[in-house]
Amino acid sequence: MPELRATRAGWKVLLMASVLALPAGAANGPGVGQPLPGFTGKDLLGQEHSSREYAGQPTLLVAITDKNAGDEMRRWFEAADQHAPGSVQRESIISLHLPFFVGVGTVRRRVQAQVPRPFWDDTLLDRDGTLARTLGLGSSKEPFVIALDGQGRVLAVVNGKADSPQASRIWSSLNRDPSTKEK
Repeated sequence: MPELRATRAGWKVLLMASVLALPAGAANGPGVGQPLPGFTGKDLLGQEHSSREYAGQPTLLVAITDKNAGDEMRRWFEAADQHAPGSVQRESIISLHLPFFVGVGTVRRRVQAQVPRPFWDDTLLDRDGTLARTLGLGSSKEPFVIALDGQGRVLAVVNGKADSPQASRIWSSLNRDPSTKEK
């Protein structure tokens, strides 16, 4: 029996080492080259929207799954002013895992206080994490950023800060996409 325990312990160490060797966010988000998974959600005005609305125009989609990631989300949109073509639409998702007793009205009011009013209809709010699960996003203190082409296919996915080296994947994919060229 000691050999069996040693083998089990060895597998546990190997499995844990494999998981730790993966880059952060490696398994998070929709697959590059794939269509964005379909979903519906309500904006900060309570109006329903569909992911189908992202088709037809390249899109920068910034999603947060942590209530303290709002400042980092804002930094991504500020960076987009410098790095993304003007033809790229900007959308955001706030998908949190809040306790059942925290009402959506309370959450909506708090988020509205942080998001400038012109962007309320571009910001989907989800208090129970459904949108994050649909998109394959885990819990993270940093935003998930997804670049979409004009057909709604995923060009790039990054889980990180706007000033991280990985951010260049988002900007380069949006700048390479022919549908982002000004007409």
